[in-house]
Amino acid sequence: MSQNPQAAGRRGFFKRLMALAGASAAAPAGAAAQPAPPESFDLLPPYARAQNYRSLKQSSYDRSGGNADRWQIPPGGTQEVFNSSGPGIISHIWFTISAPSAMHLKEIVLRMYWEGNAKPSVEAPIGDFFGLNLGQYQIYQSAYLACSPGRSLNCYFAMPFRRSARITVTNEGAQQVGAFYSNIDYMLVEALPRDAMYFHAQYRQASPCTANTAGKLNPDGKLNYVYAEARGRGQILGCTLGVLLNADGWMGEGDDMIFIDDETKPVIIGTGSEDYFLGSWNFGGRDGATPFA
Repeated sequence: MSQNPQAAGRRGFFKRLMALAGASAAAPAGAAAQPAPPESFDLLPPYARAQNYRSLKQSSYDRSGGNADRWQIPPGGTQEVFNSSGPGIISHIWFTISAPSAMHLKEIVLRMYWEGNAKPSVEAPIGDFFGLNLGQYQIYQSAYLACSPGRSLNCYFAMPFRRSARITVTNEGAQQVGAFYSNIDYMLVEALPRDAMYFHAQYRQASPCTANTAGKLNPDGKLNYVYAEARGRGQILGCTLGVLLNADGWMGEGDDMIFIDDETKPVIIGTGSEDYFLGSWNFGGRDGATPFA
């Protein structure tokens, strides 16, 4: 997340979508109303308290009233899937796609724009954004991203905007996307906190990625593959990674490193790629997911 919508950083800040609920109680005649002590409010979950936001959705529903609740996107075409004035918070994004191209998760590019900027704060193949980095569907469930058994793509990162937000998908493939379904949940609020930060996501790819075949020592990270690079105030929330091996052996011994504020040495160093993604021992040869990996 970043306080500047033009800064290219990684994510931050998450709020749950809360259902509106209200209740009233009648006091006995003549009884004076007694305000609840402030500490009692801590016992109530948010859905049991009155809220001052407006919960909304923008979707691909059939404007004619029929059941063709989808968009078709021709080669080279761009479909706007969200456009709203602020202040507001996008709380959930859901997509599902039917397309003839086997590589449509790579060919459909997702872009997000905050505050009317011409440069997107998010620009990535739709599969990579949702953690499907090799262009293939894999079923998983995490706290922020998921791919369901029905191949729906879900994102729960909170994305605040003060004046406006716009999201598009572009078909950069050679075949038509036959059906693109979309549901985006959001809230309109009276105002955002002054320290609310903008959501950003970078996409990078190296093909091939240069290997450390000589077994060289790498204490300063000069031989690293760079996941992301950003300037400005913000915080890193995480990343997705896909690796297609073209050689025998395990690719996960590179240590994750994070450099802050132009430090020449990393301030955070991990112990291996699978360890960073909360696994160990080459993931044990098994598939799996956790809330945060």
